[in-house]
Amino acid sequence: MPIVSVIQVGKSFGAERIFEGVSFQIDEHDRIGLVGPNGAGKTTLINLLAGREEADEGNIALARTIRTGYLTQINDFHPENTLREEMLTVFDLVRAWERELGELARQIEDAATQADTAAREQILQRYADLQLRFEHAGGYTYENKVDQVLDGLEFTRELQESPVSHLSGGQQTRAALGKLLLQEPDLLLMDEPTNHLDLAALEWLETYLNGWKGAMVIVAHDRYFLDKVVSRTIEMAFGRIEEYPGNYTRYLQLREERMERRQREYEAQQAQIAHTEDFIRRYKAGQRSREARGRQKLLNRLERVQRPQDFPEMQFEFNSVASSGQMVFSTQKLVVGFPAAAAGDEPKALVRVADLELLRGDRVGLLGPNGAGKTTLLRTLIGNIQPLSGHVYPGHNARIGYFSQTHEGLHLERTIVDEIRQVSVLSEDGARSFLGRFLFSGDDVFKSIGSLSGGERSRVALAKLTLQGPNVLILDEPTNHLDLQSRQFLEELLGEFEGTLLFVSHDRYFIDSLATKVWVIEDSVLIPCMGNYTEYRTRKRPIVLDVPEPIKNITNAPARVKTNPSPSASGQKKQARVKVRSIEDVEREIDKAEMRVKTLEDELAQAALKGDAAQLTQHYADYEQAKTRVDELLIEWEQLGAAS
Repeated sequence: MPIVSVIQVGKSFGAERIFEGVSFQIDEHDRIGLVGPNGAGKTTLINLLAGREEADEGNIALARTIRTGYLTQINDFHPENTLREEMLTVFDLVRAWERELGELARQIEDAATQADTAAREQILQRYADLQLRFEHAGGYTYENKVDQVLDGLEFTRELQESPVSHLSGGQQTRAALGKLLLQEPDLLLMDEPTNHLDLAALEWLETYLNGWKGAMVIVAHDRYFLDKVVSRTIEMAFGRIEEYPGNYTRYLQLREERMERRQREYEAQQAQIAHTEDFIRRYKAGQRSREARGRQKLLNRLERVQRPQDFPEMQFEFNSVASSGQMVFSTQKLVVGFPAAAAGDEPKALVRVADLELLRGDRVGLLGPNGAGKTTLLRTLIGNIQPLSGHVYPGHNARIGYFSQTHEGLHLERTIVDEIRQVSVLSEDGARSFLGRFLFSGDDVFKSIGSLSGGERSRVALAKLTLQGPNVLILDEPTNHLDLQSRQFLEELLGEFEGTLLFVSHDRYFIDSLATKVWVIEDSVLIPCMGNYTEYRTRKRPIVLDVPEPIKNITNAPARVKTNPSPSASGQKKQARVKVRSIEDVEREIDKAEMRVKTLEDELAQAALKGDAAQLTQHYADYEQAKTRVDELLIEWEQLGAAS
C-alpha cells in the first residue's frame, strides 16, 4: 500500500531545469536507494518529499497519518543540553507520562485518597489508561534505545554528558542521525547518512536500519552500505528517473543490460532509417516514386528511439616518471601525535607504529576509528609533521603524490585553469583540454577554486596529482565528495596503477578492491594485517612486529630496548587473564533479566486494572530494580566484548 505518491513532479531553479515528469510511489516497507551523478537533483527530490521545498508542477501526496523524518544538514539542538539530554527530548511526552504515573502512584498510597472511594477509582482509571499509553509508546525501553543509538554511533560516556554545542561538526551530524532514528518516523529520509561515520559506526547503522519497520529513502555514495540496506533503487539522471528492483549491485547489472538493449534498439532503428532514406533518394523521381512517398510518410510518423545517454566519466591515468627503490619508506620506534601545547604540558601521542616497511608495489589501506590519528600518521610519513619520537626513513627515488581530504594544497583564490598551470608547462588551451578529462568544460575552467563544490575540488586535486608523475600515491579519503560513478572510475584507475599505494578510506568496496594489506589503528597502536577489509574482518591475521613502548616524557626519555618475555612468564600472564565469566554467560543472564522486566510490566498492568495500590507499589519498585539489573548486565557485556 503506497504511503507517498509522486505524480508528474518537476522542479527548476531559475532558468535551469532540474527534472520533470517524475512519478513513483513509496510503499510502507520500501527501502529505496536514490542514486545518480552529483547535481542530478537527488537532494532536491528529498527536500520535496520532506516538504521543505515545493514542486513547480505535479503533486506529492502523503497518506494522512504518515510521520516523516529527515536528516537535515542544519541541526536544531538546544545548546545548553548535554548530548544525552538532547536525545531524550525525543521522548518528552513519554517522560511527562512517566512523571505523572509516579505522582498517581503516590496519590493512590495516600490515606486521604484511599478513604475517598470515588476519587480513588478515578485515579486508578487514569493510572490504567496512562500506563497503557506509556507502555505502547515504549516507555519501559526508551532509555535503553537512547543508550543503544549513542553507543552504536560511538559517543563515549564523556561525550554523552558534554553540551551539544561543544561537539564538532561531524559529531553533531552523527547526533542528528541518532535523534532521527530515535523518532522512528514512518518514512525516513536520509541525505548522505554515512558522512562522518567510521567503519564500526557504518556497520552498526546498517544493522540498525535492517531492523527498521518503516519506509526509507536514502541518498548515499557508499556502495557497500547501499547493498546492505536498500531493496529498490531509483536512478536520477538527465532530468528524469528510472526504477530498478534490488540493491546497488543488482541495479548496476540491470542498468548495463538495459543500456545494451537500448543501444541495440537505437542502432537497429538507425539502420532502418538509413535504409529507408536510401530507398527514397533512389526512387523518389522514378517509377517507384509513389512507394517512395509512402515510405517518406511512414518515416515522418516514426517514433524515434533516442540515443542512450550515459553518465559522463573522467578520463585520465597516473603515469609514473620512474620506479622507486624496493623500499619506499621504513619506520623505527615511531610515535605520531602533537607536541606539547605549552611549557609543562605533555605531548599528545596518537599512534605508536610498529617497525615496518612499505615496499614497492604494496597496496595498503589504513583503517581506524575517527580521531585515531590516520591523517596525522600520513602527514608524518610524508614529512609534513615531525614525529614525537622515532624515525621515518624514506627510500630511494620515492616520488610521493599526496591527496589531502581537506584539499589543503589548493589555492582558493585561483581559477581552475591557473591552478593547473602552476604545476605544469601547459598552455591555457592545453590546460583546458586537459581539464576536460576531469569533466570541466567551457567556462567552468575559469571558476575560482573557492567557489567549487567538494566534488569539483576533489577532481581538481586529482588533476594536479596526475601531473606530478608520482610512483607512490598516499591518499587521504580520495573518494569523499565523489559520486558513485567517479568512485568506480577512480577505483579502476588505481587498480591499474603500477606504483605503491597507501590510502585512507571508509568506502569498503574501494578498500576491498585495492588493498592487499591493511594497517589498522587499534587502541593507539598500528597493527599490520594481510588481506583486504573483508579478510581483516573475518580473520584478523596480524603480522607480529616490534611495537614501541608507550611514550612518557618523550623529549627527555632515553632509548629503551624491548625484550621478549620468557615462555613461562607469557604462560603466567595468559593464566592471569582467564575470564571468570564469558560473554555467553552474561548474554544468558541478560535474557533472563529482560524476561523478568517483561513479566513485571504485565503484572503492573494487571495491578492497575484491579486497582490494587499495594501491588502497584511493590511491582513498580521491583520493576525499577529489574531494569537497573539489565543496564548493569549490558555494561558488563560491552566490557567483555571490548576485552575479547
